[in-house]
Amino acid sequence: MRSLLFTLVLLFVLSSNFASSQNIDSIEYILDSAYSKSPFHVNILITKNSKIIFEKSYGCADAVLKKPLTKDNSFQVASISKQFTAYGIMLLHQKGSLHYDSTVRKYIPSFPYNNITVRHLLNHTSGLPEFWDEIRPNLDTFKSNGNVEMLEYLIQHKLPLQSPPGSKYMYCDIGYDLLANIIENISGMNYQKFMDKNIFKPLKMKSTFAYMVTDIRRIYNKNLAQGHKHENNTFTYAHLHPKNNFVFYLGDFYGDGSVVTTARDLAKWDKALKQCAQLPSTSQNEAFIIPSYNGQLVYTGSKGELGYGFGWFIRSDPAQGKIIYHTGFHPGNVHGIYRLIDKDMTFIFLSNAETSNIRTLRNRILRML
Repeated sequence: MRSLLFTLVLLFVLSSNFASSQNIDSIEYILDSAYSKSPFHVNILITKNSKIIFEKSYGCADAVLKKPLTKDNSFQVASISKQFTAYGIMLLHQKGSLHYDSTVRKYIPSFPYNNITVRHLLNHTSGLPEFWDEIRPNLDTFKSNGNVEMLEYLIQHKLPLQSPPGSKYMYCDIGYDLLANIIENISGMNYQKFMDKNIFKPLKMKSTFAYMVTDIRRIYNKNLAQGHKHENNTFTYAHLHPKNNFVFYLGDFYGDGSVVTTARDLAKWDKALKQCAQLPSTSQNEAFIIPSYNGQLVYTGSKGELGYGFGWFIRSDPAQGKIIYHTGFHPGNVHGIYRLIDKDMTFIFLSNAETSNIRTLRNRILRML
């Protein structure tokens, strides 16, 4: 009986591995075919059981200077940064240095709202004023603004909240900037040093940095891939496009989108999460819980399919099971890290070019896994 059971398990494993290898071959064929028709710039890495089963670079790190993209290139991963900021908060919570349900004002005394908690910032239910339309137009565009100027503006104007804290999901970048400030106020270190000391160095993520700026012109990293726009069959630097001039005047924000990293370091990060390398599973799994309000789960939309934990989107797919993921968008950058929990697979997609087909290509690969 035992031998039969062992044989069945072995056959299942072998068939699963065979199916995975077939999918990987198909994925590579699709990528190669798409690239031959319309070039793009992307690093792709896929793991199974924390082992790399596919890794490939396409295109250029700098298309203007014709520098090829390699596995060593780093990217501005934009909102993927939020999961690292959230983890920094979780580490402080584990040490007893803060509590999720304490008010933000406890850690930032000048914060002008008295009923918003750390948890509300983490899962985008704070109800804070909408930044892009309500705050950004009133900032001085002749200088670089960031966390300091944003907080000063909130203190000075105390705009009304969009909704009662905790009641509604509203994606809020500045909430994560405030979380970075909380990390600094509690730890006594700046955000970059705290993240490096407490996350990146312990996990040997040697190519990952939590910069204090997002303006690519002020980031000194020899391996950093340039973000590109694709217009009239030509790749140009995205940050020089007139509509992206906010890259300068919003260049000092950090916490919501200032991390620079590689696909390989993200694979290390994914493995560390699976192994609960720095937090016990009971603490770490709080990041993957959809929040609730008055006994009802707070979803990101009306369909009730997608939730947001601490720096991660959470959804269940009939075909793929539970998926924990985050995307990141910045001028010339389209990124995603997708953790297919039930299949023990992770798909990392880092593209430093905005092309017409890049999102379609990413989604097609994800469906195949």
